[in-house]
This record gives sequence, C-alpha cells and structure tokens, in this order.
Amino acid sequence: MKRAVILLNMGGARSKDELREFLKNMFLDKRIINSHARFFVSFFISNLRTPKVWRDYEKIGGSKIYEHTQKLTNKLNMLSKDNYNAFFAMRYTKPNVVQVLKDKNYDEVLLFPLYPHLSSTTTLSSFDDADIFLKGKNIKVKKINDFFEDQRFNETIITSIKKCYSKGAHLIFSAHSLPLSIAKNDLYPIHIKKHVEILSQMLTCKGMEFENIHLAYQSKLGPVKWLRPNIGDVLRSLTREKVIVYPLSFTIENSETAFELELHYANIAKNCGVASYKVCKVQNSGDDFVKFIDEKIRESF
Repeated sequence: MKRAVILLNMGGARSKDELREFLKNMFLDKRIINSHARFFVSFFISNLRTPKVWRDYEKIGGSKIYEHTQKLTNKLNMLSKDNYNAFFAMRYTKPNVVQVLKDKNYDEVLLFPLYPHLSSTTTLSSFDDADIFLKGKNIKVKKINDFFEDQRFNETIITSIKKCYSKGAHLIFSAHSLPLSIAKNDLYPIHIKKHVEILSQMLTCKGMEFENIHLAYQSKLGPVKWLRPNIGDVLRSLTREKVIVYPLSFTIENSETAFELELHYANIAKNCGVASYKVCKVQNSGDDFVKFIDEKIRESF
C-alpha cells in the first residue's frame, strides 16, 4: 500500500513576483470572493498592493514558510520509515497539489491542512484545489478537517507560551480575521472561541496566572466589516501593562507572525505605552509538533 501525505498551506512570497502571484491567486479564489468581481479585484490588488506589501516582506527577509515547511516535511519522512511519503503543497503559490502528485502513483492520499481550525477560506479552499486533481482517480482520499481540540497539539502551544510567561501579564490570542459576510456561515469563529477556552483551562491547570486572557483578530483588509476586536485596539487599552501574544491561527511562521505581530504591532504597543510586548513562536518544525503530526497521520490511515 503506497501512501502519501500532503501538508497544505497558503504559500508565501520569497520574491516580488511570487507575492504578485500569491495576491492574484488568493483573490481569484471563489472561497474568498464568490462573484465575478474577483477577476477585477484580483488584477487590481495584485498590481496595486504588491510594491507596498513587498517592502514589508523585505523587512523580514521574505517569507520563511517554505523553509520551515520543508524542514517539517523532511522530519516526517525520517519518522515515516516507509509507512508514507510526506510532501507539501501551497494554495496560492507553487507547488500546488496537482504539481506535487503529478506522475506519482499512490493508493491512499491524506490531506493534512496546517490550519488548526476549519474555515472555508483555508481548509476547504485547499481541499477544493486537491479535489480537482483527485476526482475520478482510483485513489482513496482521507482528510483532516481540524485539530485544535487535540491535547497533543495544544501541549505544543502551552510549551511556547511558557517560554514567554510572566506572572500578571495579559495574554492575547491573536487569530487571523475574516469578513463578517464569510464568518457568519463559517465554523472558524466558533472553533477559535472554543480553542481559547480550552487553552485557558490548560494554562490554569499548569499554574500560569495572567491578568487577563484576550481574543483578538489581525490582518483586516479593505473597508468591509471583519471579526473584532482588532489586536491594535486591544493593545491600546493595555497601557503600562505587560503583554504576551500567541498567534492562534498559525502553525508555520509567515508574514502575519514575523511582520504583523513581531514588527507592526510591536511598534503600536511601544507607541501606546505597553510596558513589555512578547510574541510567542509557532510550531514550525519543532520535534513535538512533528511527533504530533506523525501520530495523527498513523491514526488516520
């Protein structure tokens, strides 16, 4: 039995051209904009925003999502012992699922999105992309929808928070926002809130005491209404307080962790008088995360 595991993520920009490709493909996605307006929006945004956004990417040396995902994939293949072959595919930049599986013969394929929470804009969009290639083929396909409730995964988050812990600090769980028009029909905000509840209980059991635990959202774009509160607004309410931020939506470092949280919002925190500001690291290719994924894979086949 030949088995393949495809780790799914959005992609990232290592060059200005790759950033333009990312923006173009993202706004062409029906899960993002479900109207013919997406063709105009995609062209407009990819050309208008690329120069400005690329300047932000340059501040972090370009996206590291490929580097971290490749290390994660390599470690999984070492653990596999020929039980499966691990690959990764990106939704909006190369390689996509079609390019990864082309000319390869597998009996079973497991689609493993690196998103802890289920959303139509991430997980289901990635499944759409994979289904195009897998439809009609004599391949057994399995899918992991989410894993935010898994104790093993949550232990990796608790470990990361513990490294930044300071008694009496405010802890902000920062999640990628969604337009309300999408969020109202999406499980994502429900999963996010439930995840914060689970992690809050775990932190209490571990003896970590915070002044308060907040849920906030980041990465809002455009004039429409998005999930709130925005993390910037939360930071402005915490003058002279110690703040620790955990990037709740992400498992691999990307521009939203490395630029938005570690640079952009760090500057906002400084300007509004936050006493200290720390951003916890996400899992990347950490050994505990690799072990969790490997175990999850073996349980799924």
